[in-house]
Amino acid sequence: MSRSGKTRGAFGGGRYDFQITIGGMEELQELCDAGPEEIFDRISSGRWRVSDIRETIRLGLIGAGVDQFKALALIDRYAVPGAFFGLKPLCTSILGAWLVGAPDEDKVPSGEMEGETSRSPDESSGSETSTPSAAP
Repeated sequence: MSRSGKTRGAFGGGRYDFQITIGGMEELQELCDAGPEEIFDRISSGRWRVSDIRETIRLGLIGAGVDQFKALALIDRYAVPGAFFGLKPLCTSILGAWLVGAPDEDKVPSGEMEGETSRSPDESSGSETSTPSAAP
C-alpha cells in the first residue's frame, strides 16, 4: 500500500496541505540534528526546539506545493513567540503522517478487507486451470 504522507491542518488563519518529501525530511534532519521520530518525540514530550516547530511546518508546506518564499513568509508571520505551544499538534500531525501515513489513508471501503478487491464470480484470472473440472 502506498501512502502519501499528506495531511491537512490549520495554520496562519487558513487550512493547508502538509507533506514532507524524502528530500524535505533529509533537510529537516540536518536542520534539527535529529531523525523524524526523535523530532516527533521532542515535540510530543515538550522538549522541542524552535527549529523542530518552524522547520517541520515550513518543509511540510513546501512538500505539499506551497512556494518556498510563501512558506517562509507564513512561518515568519505565524510561527512566532507565543504561538509555538499551539503549533505542537500540527507538527505531530505532519510528522505522524510522514512516519505512519495520514489517518484517512487507512480507510477501506465498507465490507472489504485491505488488499481485497471485488471480483465477479464469472471473472477469470487468465491463468490456466490447475485441476481438471469434474464431469457434469
